Amino acid sequence: MVSMKTKSALISDINDLVGAVGDKFEADEDGDAERDFMAQRCPRRLEEAVRSLPTLSMHLLAGVADGPVSLVGLASRSGQLKGTVSKHVQRLVEAGLVIRSPIPGNRKEIALELSADGRLVTEAHRELHDEMAAGLRDFLMRYSSSELDVLVKVLRDLVKAEKVGVRISPGE
Repeated sequence: MVSMKTKSALISDINDLVGAVGDKFEADEDGDAERDFMAQRCPRRLEEAVRSLPTLSMHLLAGVADGPVSLVGLASRSGQLKGTVSKHVQRLVEAGLVIRSPIPGNRKEIALELSADGRLVTEAHRELHDEMAAGLRDFLMRYSSSELDVLVKVLRDLVKAEKVGVRISPGE
């Protein structure tokens, strides 16, 4: 006989499971598998940068890899505030991963481009995301299309949701 839980019990289970999944995949004090993965794919001289730069810096580096861009353009591409991007770009420049150069005919803006080392780190970062996507794809292949449709609906609704105080509220 199949056990039928109440809707409230299922929601409680989902709440507990979402927290457990978040805890399970957070970096822990024993190491960071994602940073280890990238460090293994870069020359040793880049290990400190790979391990110490914030995740947002890595994602902004990937944004610079999409082609020469100004600070304002990178902020727009990434959806981050200009001041936040500026702070992270400074770290990337200091790490030798990004080069600033003047834009001819424009005295205000500076073009951002990857250095050779920046290209190496960006490639390692791309490989990391490819490997993570492959792992998730392999994991999800065990579910039926109808089960995945439900998961997609729930996740889309969560992305649209807003946080009001400590509560999640359905978005528009």
